[in-house]
Amino acid sequence: MQQDLIIIFAIVWVGMAVGSYMLFQRGKDVARKRKLWPIYTIGSNVVVAAVIVYIQPPLYTMLALLALLVPVTIMTVRSTKFCDACGSPSRSPFFMKPPANCSHCQKPLK
Repeated sequence: MQQDLIIIFAIVWVGMAVGSYMLFQRGKDVARKRKLWPIYTIGSNVVVAAVIVYIQPPLYTMLALLALLVPVTIMTVRSTKFCDACGSPSRSPFFMKPPANCSHCQKPLK
């Protein structure tokens, strides 16, 4: 039973990775990318949190990891912008302002 749950987590994670690639890297619909990016980011971090809880590390470690996921999720959503011209995602390093120009075509981002 326990191995089955880890396999399910792995299948969900691979499915989310493939979906992310198809939507956010290959897709051209910028409005849909902007709408779905926060949902995807939160969903993927919920899967990570579920794996952390399932593995059951020591209580303080588990709480610290789960607490760390919240700001990481917020910073990931805030630091990612999508270019209107080419549809590519551009990301800035954490704790910095969102990117001003597209990393692919160098046009200004909104």
